[in-house]
Amino acid sequence: MYYFEDTTKKVHKDDLILPSSAMMYDGVYLEKMIDGYRTLAVTGREMLSLDIETQETQVGSIKLNQKLPARTIKVSYQLIGNDAKDIQKKYRQLMHLLYKESDVEIRFKDELDYHYHGQYRTTDDVRGDTNNIIASFEILCTDPKKYSVLLKTDGAITTYLPYHTAPEKIAVTIAAFGSLVITNGAKTIKITSYNLSAGDQVVFDFLKGKVFVNELDQTFLLDLESDFENFSIKEGQTVQCNNGKMTISYREVQL
Repeated sequence: MYYFEDTTKKVHKDDLILPSSAMMYDGVYLEKMIDGYRTLAVTGREMLSLDIETQETQVGSIKLNQKLPARTIKVSYQLIGNDAKDIQKKYRQLMHLLYKESDVEIRFKDELDYHYHGQYRTTDDVRGDTNNIIASFEILCTDPKKYSVLLKTDGAITTYLPYHTAPEKIAVTIAAFGSLVITNGAKTIKITSYNLSAGDQVVFDFLKGKVFVNELDQTFLLDLESDFENFSIKEGQTVQCNNGKMTISYREVQL
C-alpha cells in the first residue's frame, strides 16, 4: 500500500481523510497531530491464540489449564519530512504522543464502538538515509480483550455476552428506609446491617472495588457474605433490586 502526498497543497488537519485503520491513541489520531504521518496497516486485532497447558497421556493428552495471553498490536506507518531535521522533529512528536507509563484507551477508525487498553512498547529500526520512512511500532495490551461503548440497563441483560463480564457500576436510588439486596439469581450483593434512607444514592463501583453512599466511601457497609468481588452478568439474566431504582453500567467484552 502506498501513499503520495501533494506537497504543493496544504490540508488542514481537521480536513484530513483518515485511513480506515487509523489509530486513536489516548483520545487523539496521530495523523491529526503530526504532519506527514499516516497509518498504512494494523495487525493483531484479529483472532487471538490461546495458551493451553496439557499433560501427555498414553493416548493423546489431558488439558490442565487455559490462559488468554497478552495481545500485541502492530501499527505500520509512513512518515514524510522535508529534511533530516524535520524528520527528527516529527519523531520527537511521535514519541511524546506514544510514551505512557500506564495503559491508555486505544480505538481504530473502522471500529470506533470498541476499544482496547494498552501502551506503546517497541519500534522497528528506522532508516536514516531518507525523508520518506515506512516502519512500524507495537502496542502491548496486557488485557487482550476489547470493550464496547458503555451500555446501561435497569436489570434485563439482553446484550450478547460470550465472555465473563462484570459490571462497571451499579447505581441505586433508594426508595424506602431499609436494606438493599441486588441479585442476578446466582450471586447476591447485600447491605442489610445498615438501614439506608429514601433518596440515598448508592453506587457499587466494580472498577475501584468500592461502595459509595451519597459519594462517600462506605464499602464497610457491605455484608461479609456478599458476592461483590465476583459478581458478573450474562445474556438472558434479569438483575433484581429489592429497594429502589437501579441502573447497571457495563460493556460488551470481545476477543
